[in-house]
Amino acid sequence: MEFESIKKNGSTILILGDRQVNNVAECLPRICESVCGNEQYGCKEADFRLNTTGSYRIARLYIDKQYIGPRLGDLQYLSRMFHVLQNQLKMYTLPLPDVLVYVTVALTSVNYVEPAPNASKHIVYSQLFDELKTTL
Repeated sequence: MEFESIKKNGSTILILGDRQVNNVAECLPRICESVCGNEQYGCKEADFRLNTTGSYRIARLYIDKQYIGPRLGDLQYLSRMFHVLQNQLKMYTLPLPDVLVYVTVALTSVNYVEPAPNASKHIVYSQLFDELKTTL
């Protein structure tokens, strides 16, 4: 999935795919170092770019032709946050094959289906079951 931007209430919401989350998580620490050292550096993913400006210790985050200018503190916060997001993403994508098996069984069942004993603890199966039954 490429990134997607959505306009809502006058704000732009950016939705990143797996690859973009990983790329941004890897790029942000180097951007922080470059901003501190007043060096030029940038990374690009389709129409999403993040690069240093070379002045005022500010970077620029571009989406298409629009941009914001995060300062060092913002970049450091994003750097830490993206590693948390990266870990969360792994926790939810690793059990995906087991979740797909569960969904297949749950869709054909009338009563709640207990997940396998070795099922991921990061998935709330009772809520997933309810969601599956209410969307049909």
